[in-house]
Amino acid sequence: MATVPPMPWQLDVEDDVVLLAPEEEAVPEHDVHRVLVDLLAAGLVALFADRDDVAVFCRLAWFPDRDDTRVRLDPDVMVVFGRPPGPRKSYKAWMEGGVSPAVLVEVWSDDDTDADYRRRLGRARRYGVEEVVIVDPFAPGGVRVDHLRADPQEPDRFRVVATSAGPDRPIAIASLGITVAGGAELDVRHDGRRWPTTAEAFRRAWAEAERADREAERADREAQRADREVQRAQREAHRAARLAALLREAGLDPDG
Repeated sequence: MATVPPMPWQLDVEDDVVLLAPEEEAVPEHDVHRVLVDLLAAGLVALFADRDDVAVFCRLAWFPDRDDTRVRLDPDVMVVFGRPPGPRKSYKAWMEGGVSPAVLVEVWSDDDTDADYRRRLGRARRYGVEEVVIVDPFAPGGVRVDHLRADPQEPDRFRVVATSAGPDRPIAIASLGITVAGGAELDVRHDGRRWPTTAEAFRRAWAEAERADREAERADREAQRADREVQRAQREAHRAARLAALLREAGLDPDG
């Protein structure tokens, strides 16, 4: 059987490229921003969990240019097709066969400006990103979602192909297999089933843990009852054997 060679991040490989930007950098986040990023990242990781050719990363530095490592992009969530999942300290394109993320998911921060996003998206487009989903939780009236695709006429730009500001206008993101909609809260669905919010996920996990505890207690009680039944049967068998022995001693056939 052929063996699968280990991936670069599974080896103690010395990368001879000197990074001119840090791989890790603390970025302050609004709580709403953090919750939505965590929700989207967790959902996408779960969605592609059975795929060995799709990697989903959250808050991971992306270095696209081996020759200029001052260039560092920091997507909230990036989905890379054609690369296996696994932990990385950063995503270095030259260590990943030159594969760029296909889809970025960005959650708008309360202090971001249009100029900030145009600059960041322009760089992402220059380095091969084809699709972006922008979630703005601070839009007037609630959450707004914009779906962007690479503009074939402009090499450094994206164009908005769909917008949702309410649950009645969901956007299908075919590459991810989900639909997203804005409104009072972000609504994400897969196969028609709505993703839970982070709080709902915790409540479900706790409820499942309590149910598992109850099942374990019930199974323990059943096991104890079964043990008592075995012990009772053993006592009955012992008593029957003694009675049969006494009958034989008295010259009687216990099976007669």
